[in-house]
Amino acid sequence: MKKHFLAILFALVSCGLSAQEWNVPVEGEWFFELRDVVTVDKGDCVLGIGCTRTEDGYVARVTKEGDCLCKEVHLPGMMLDYFTAVQLDNGNYMVFGVCDDSLCDYNFQKYLRVDVFDSQLEFVSSRVYDVDDDMFDYFSYPRDGNCMRSIVTKAGTAVLAARLSFPEETFYGINYRNAMRFYEFDNQGDTVRTVDNPFELADVGTIKEITYEPHSDNLMLVVQGGNYGYDYGTCGVFVADTGFNIVAHQSMLHLGGAEYIADNASDGMWFDGDRLIVDGKQYIGSFFTYHTLYIVDSALNVYADLRLPPYDTCTEASYGTNTAYINDSTVFVFSFSGNNLYFGNEMQVNVTLVDKHLNLLGRKVIKRDNVIHYVSPPAAFNDGGCAVFMYSSNGLHYPGDPFRKFNVVKFRREDIEITWDVVQEQEAIQKQAHASAYPNPAKGTVNIPIGQNLLEGARFKIFDVRGVKCFDHEIDRQGNLITLDVSNLETGMYVYQVVSGGNAVTQGKFMKE
Repeated sequence: MKKHFLAILFALVSCGLSAQEWNVPVEGEWFFELRDVVTVDKGDCVLGIGCTRTEDGYVARVTKEGDCLCKEVHLPGMMLDYFTAVQLDNGNYMVFGVCDDSLCDYNFQKYLRVDVFDSQLEFVSSRVYDVDDDMFDYFSYPRDGNCMRSIVTKAGTAVLAARLSFPEETFYGINYRNAMRFYEFDNQGDTVRTVDNPFELADVGTIKEITYEPHSDNLMLVVQGGNYGYDYGTCGVFVADTGFNIVAHQSMLHLGGAEYIADNASDGMWFDGDRLIVDGKQYIGSFFTYHTLYIVDSALNVYADLRLPPYDTCTEASYGTNTAYINDSTVFVFSFSGNNLYFGNEMQVNVTLVDKHLNLLGRKVIKRDNVIHYVSPPAAFNDGGCAVFMYSSNGLHYPGDPFRKFNVVKFRREDIEITWDVVQEQEAIQKQAHASAYPNPAKGTVNIPIGQNLLEGARFKIFDVRGVKCFDHEIDRQGNLITLDVSNLETGMYVYQVVSGGNAVTQGKFMKE
């Protein structure tokens, strides 16, 4: 167990991370992955859980002041990977994972591990369940890192929604049929109940979030569809009653103009009584990916969507949600992007700010030379800050990489100056009357207020929801209003941008009927 305190920025991130409140180095193995980061201790701390490269369990607790405790859990001869954690009513942390011997099939994990830690990450209790117990089945170890999610019930027990694997012999060998099952545990990790039969939800992918509905005792689950996502399965939102019966479902396939959605996630924070933000990775063609935010209410209605920048490169997110809801005007969204994710020499982290209505406020890009950057799922502190675990590398994937660093970075909206490459933070622009496009929706023409004179060479650009540029033309006259014929555009949502002097002076979106 190790403890670290507030530290000055590493040289490798000093250029790109000058905006955060603090940055703390995290000791550990040369490589580890965090499957989830959750808010604990009433927002005073966040808890990150996952595994090291040698398949030991990994837990890190970070306070809002920057103090960090880390713990590696080694099981001799066994692989251990933590996937989800909750804080119990007594203040302890219950952490769920899967484990098996080092020669096992990754898709076919035999043991469920339930560990309970105190606030100093000392063991309180530990339980191991295997498939020889009547109530358990083989657990799937998905490539995207989310085979289970958990929640503390209103009665104080812990409910786990886990993805299962059922091996089936076919002509081509062994395939895996997937399903989902609920388990309930007391505060020592002993089982309380489980459903008799697993839910075979047309190839359930992975469970990304489980939360209570705001107006009932029902549970809402954000689920990725298919074995590993892609264009099949049950990607969307499910509602389960108190008996763990699925009573409602909303598919989120083919939303926003994408060919298919490979991911769904949420931080589970409700606002305006019954709405939450869901993020999803969408595919255009076989390889081009981008992230979109949706608003979903407790009746499973899907509202406005927002495609996140950048628009010209593939975008990925962390294993869990990439959003952290702070308040009505501050939702942090984290992603990483590059022209060739995983095999390129460069990957940047995007810190995007939106409000609860999915209005795009701006983006900060964390980038330095040819360094590859990744981020964990974010989690919110109670002081308005947001924490992410960040991993940086120069692209060499072996022990002793001199440029490989692990840090916990805390962002606060009021402490950072956003580098606005999407919109500018100018009070005059924000307060302009009629600053939105009209009429909206538009049929024949649309009017775009500018509110100021433009410099020579100013350009007007329009992008569709896929990020494809539909219009890019120099503005050849002065004035504070642009009127454009959009009758030839296809029906759908469009993003517009007016660029003057290298800055986006006006941006927004409109619907073409």
